[in-house]
Amino acid sequence: MKYGIVVDSGCDMRSLNFDTKKQIDFTRVALKLDIGEKEFTDDLNLNIEEFMKEMYAYKGKTGSAAPSPEDYMRAYEKSDFVFAITITGTLSASYTSANTAKDMFLDQYPDRKIHLIDSKSTGPEMTLIVRKLTELINQGMSFKDIVTNIEKYRKNTHLLFILKSLDNLVKNGRISRLKASMAGILGIKVLGTASEEGTLELLDKCRGKLTVYDKAIEKMVSKNYKGGRVVIAHCFSADVAEYIAISIKKLFPKYDIEIMSTSGLCSYYAEQGGILIGFEA
Repeated sequence: MKYGIVVDSGCDMRSLNFDTKKQIDFTRVALKLDIGEKEFTDDLNLNIEEFMKEMYAYKGKTGSAAPSPEDYMRAYEKSDFVFAITITGTLSASYTSANTAKDMFLDQYPDRKIHLIDSKSTGPEMTLIVRKLTELINQGMSFKDIVTNIEKYRKNTHLLFILKSLDNLVKNGRISRLKASMAGILGIKVLGTASEEGTLELLDKCRGKLTVYDKAIEKMVSKNYKGGRVVIAHCFSADVAEYIAISIKKLFPKYDIEIMSTSGLCSYYAEQGGILIGFEA
């Protein structure tokens, strides 16, 4: 009896990277990133630093494309019990592809089980869901009980993001140009969140080197953060991620905080210096 956790590359995790009691296959299904006529696959072989250099050097149209249903189908076929998590459906057609593949999968393998989750988010919040799924599988729960528990859990996870630039989000229609005005000008950084509907909402615009990061922690506490698991993803800004982690630990010293680099997709949208914080409430 084999379990599978399938994510798209909106998730920053590259592997489960810790021992599990149960046999769990972890598969990332890659989105595509386009710079003009050049296509990059957001898989483990993507050199994100080189990709970002090309992105900033190119002045034309750039964008991203969802995996195909066939991409998801190949990932699903590896396991008897599958849990699939996608980036929010408001940012990508990845969920639609994953859902089409789910129907194909169950038609072909009616005795297998699959549960599909639209994370309504991206990056670190997807990682939190993966971590919790792994715990539930290791506890030996039934598939039905895992579904019940993970759906309850994800209602209590949140995402905050801190960005220096909103250019790619605006160009691809993810945030309105009006809402994005002033971001990046005169050192202004933007604090935002993923809403319950999976849209990106701007909360505040801050000037000052550390102000926005401290406000992010204040926002975590206001959302009922009491010291649960935190995942911080950064786009070539490890020092800032570490500063935020240290600041959180001053308030909640007993909890470990996981720091990782953003995936190709999250790097594309967060851009250089971007920070994403996923946390349990």
